[in-house]
Amino acid sequence: MSLPRYCLHLCDGPSCGIARNSERLLSLACRTIDSRGDLRGRVYARNYTCFGRCDDGPNMFVETLAPGNDGLSDPEPEVLEDQRGFYPGLDEDKLTRILDRHCGAGEVVDDLVDRY
Repeated sequence: MSLPRYCLHLCDGPSCGIARNSERLLSLACRTIDSRGDLRGRVYARNYTCFGRCDDGPNMFVETLAPGNDGLSDPEPEVLEDQRGFYPGLDEDKLTRILDRHCGAGEVVDDLVDRY
């Protein structure tokens, strides 16, 4: 059985991107994905304009990609509401845990995930 594909949508709005340097986290995510054979070709990372949860940032949503979804577009609102994958207050350690468990093992990181 193959593991699902994911797209990491990392906020780069004014509060997350500029004030909290989410670009550094996006760069770390891309480097980690590229260096890990279990994630490469199955997990993608991209910028997302804003989740509207600026006080909680930097924020990331891990979208489970449906067949045929290339992860290049923003997730539909119902996907944000229905999937458990919204991670506020991201830092390097949390990102590493999410990549290991959510993306690597297919298990939502319960103590980090929040409702969108």
